[in-house]
Amino acid sequence: KEVDPYWNLSVKVLHAKNIAKSDILSQSDCYVTLRLPTASAKTHRTKTVNDSSSPVWNETFHYRIHSRVKNILELNIYDEDTVSRDDRVSKVLFDIDNLSPGKTERKVFLLDPQTRDELWVEFAMEERSLSPPCAAGHAVVQVCQCSASIMFPTEDKNLVLKLTGAYEEEQVVPGKGPDGASAEPLTFYINGDLETELKVKLRKKMESINKEEETEVAEEEEQVEGEVIPSALKFLPAGQEVVLSVPVGQEDVDLQLKTTDCSKELDVRLSFDIPEEEKEFVERRRRLVTPALQRALQLSQAPKPQEVPVVAVVGSGGGTRAMTALHGSLKALQALGLLDTVMYMAGVSGSTWAMSNLYSDADWSQRDLQGPITRVQAETCKNQHGAFSPGQLQYYYQEVQNRRRMGQLVSVIDMWGLIIEYYIHGQMNPRMLSDQQEAIVGGQNPYPIYTAVNMKDGILGSSDTAEWCEFTPHEVGFPKYGAFIHTRDFGSEFYMGHLIRKKPETRLSFLLGIWSSIFSVNLAKAWSTLTGSVPSYLESLGEDVRNNDEKEPFEPSALDTYFITPVSDLGKMLKDFLTDRPIIGQSYNFLRGFSLHWDYSENSGFTAWKETHPDAFPNDLTPSDTCLHLVDSGFAINTGFPPLVRPHRGVNVILSFNFTWGNQFKDLKLTAQYCRDHKLPFPHIDFSSLEGRPLQECYVFKDDDPRVPIVLHFPLTNTSFREYHAPGVKHVGGEVDVSSHGSPYRTYKMSYSPAEFAQLVDLAAYNVANNREAIIEALREALDRKRAARGG
Repeated sequence: KEVDPYWNLSVKVLHAKNIAKSDILSQSDCYVTLRLPTASAKTHRTKTVNDSSSPVWNETFHYRIHSRVKNILELNIYDEDTVSRDDRVSKVLFDIDNLSPGKTERKVFLLDPQTRDELWVEFAMEERSLSPPCAAGHAVVQVCQCSASIMFPTEDKNLVLKLTGAYEEEQVVPGKGPDGASAEPLTFYINGDLETELKVKLRKKMESINKEEETEVAEEEEQVEGEVIPSALKFLPAGQEVVLSVPVGQEDVDLQLKTTDCSKELDVRLSFDIPEEEKEFVERRRRLVTPALQRALQLSQAPKPQEVPVVAVVGSGGGTRAMTALHGSLKALQALGLLDTVMYMAGVSGSTWAMSNLYSDADWSQRDLQGPITRVQAETCKNQHGAFSPGQLQYYYQEVQNRRRMGQLVSVIDMWGLIIEYYIHGQMNPRMLSDQQEAIVGGQNPYPIYTAVNMKDGILGSSDTAEWCEFTPHEVGFPKYGAFIHTRDFGSEFYMGHLIRKKPETRLSFLLGIWSSIFSVNLAKAWSTLTGSVPSYLESLGEDVRNNDEKEPFEPSALDTYFITPVSDLGKMLKDFLTDRPIIGQSYNFLRGFSLHWDYSENSGFTAWKETHPDAFPNDLTPSDTCLHLVDSGFAINTGFPPLVRPHRGVNVILSFNFTWGNQFKDLKLTAQYCRDHKLPFPHIDFSSLEGRPLQECYVFKDDDPRVPIVLHFPLTNTSFREYHAPGVKHVGGEVDVSSHGSPYRTYKMSYSPAEFAQLVDLAAYNVANNREAIIEALREALDRKRAARGG
């Protein structure tokens, strides 16, 4: 196996030209910082050159870089200010893959084309004789050698140790306890490839006497800074112990150091494929789907297992409306004998409420759905004021405090999850998502996929992106990064692919809060929702970004060089005011500590080609974040198509049940754009031909390409239900209002009357039943396509 080498990189900051002055009476006082987070946890900087528009530094900095990861050097030019915060003049992002090994190259970075500001830097890169340990990973993420550095003082002293770049950088050594027992050693988890440094502080307690009440004695802390020493941990052989003497104030502190390598077995599954447990489910489920398909299509012989099309149901968001209507749609599929032909079920927001309710019964799809519908109706129609009774509020507080005591990150979103729990169940629901494995162990129900999106801010105020996160009974993970963990471990702490602090599994009710976190909206998004457009001035509040193609890069996948001019303090304040999400949940990031593969941008899961898209800035992508910010998928696309169009699931027919308010094709259009961006199969739809026309109960979208799934889209509409209670059976009283401002089914309505609930269930069921032939024909065509593909 070919081993990717280390490279020795030297960066010499030469000089700058034409730097605009920001001070009134003098030129700028410039210095340059260098940040290469894949090689060093430290930020290096040059000296300050005072009062000069063309400062000269001629300072060289050295790095050891891993050639298998994407190395982006950040060069920041600052104007030093003795009174206020230093002003950043400009920022350059340079991909090291633009350099040719064995050559010395001088780069002139044009910071501003108008004023001709320039920064001159010289690079030299040579292969290092020492090769790194083989990194685990694939074409998107890599993980280097994780080291556990164990430190403890040889004397009983109160210390603060800070190892720059470690998972938990700063830890406290309290000295001996009240019982005289010595302190436990500290463990720092760190990337063994990083340049780092160790800082030591000595905490001393001082007694101070209150002059008014001399009997009062208080303790105060004084911290004595020790020397900052480069860490030699990566040069220390695993298992070997050394004693390091660190000068701290007027005394020396001895630290005993020892490093151990983390297990080579990762606790994060790195793959773009579905897990083995899901593959086994598909085989078991297929044994139930095959006879169901034979009955539905009235086939004389059962199709062969490889010929059976994969059918999926997808439900949109829409709060109580979506929860209620999805029950009706599934009830109709069951009555038609089609529910057993479904392999997958994916949901967003309100649809996840229905799914979580159904999957509490391990055999729900094999029983009459009227039972769970009656139960959820009783909860939906009860007096909702009880959600805010004193006793219920006390329960919310205690549950959130319990999560905090267990070491989980908590937020207002946890409270929202408990409120949803009350609306759906009326009492505490102790179940976990992993408990739903009982409902799929024999293939007896469709495979459930719940969704959320991780929000990433872009360089510009209006340029954020949503990274889809899947939750199933087996795994939680990001298909974009090809990284998944066991569902029971979501909420635990991970670093570099290793589970380092196990936490109790998160209850399903708290996950519902994440999947339905409608409160995580910012003002810009709220404005866009209300008016249909983003404020025109928002983009002008963001940083100015230019990119420049490098000529003849060493690697074809090298990213452009980006030049970023910072926004003013006022502009930043206004942009943050409009784009920050004041209410957003936080979860421990199980991608933390991974690095991006040098070729990551070529993967179709990324859209780095979109200039200011966050994917073009690998130093700021999710693996560099401490926490995940998971929100309702409706902030991206208010329906759960993305998990179903993954090629590894091979879905052939998608029944799309849309319960969103307003435009019934908006999220279908967003899905089509998402699939184009990520090169995923999706039927071509002429949306202009659908505008301004009366809604149909069912639309069939398909392509000649058999790889493209057939999509049957069911809008939320009352068309023929006004006159017919069932196909061909007339009735009176079918006026169900699902479109006007006075409708009882608006998204903010959390409860319905019994009659309103029953009518919405009946409407959704009717729209499916009335289009039975369209569903049957789609199943038949999908079967024919699979047979043709097999040559049969």
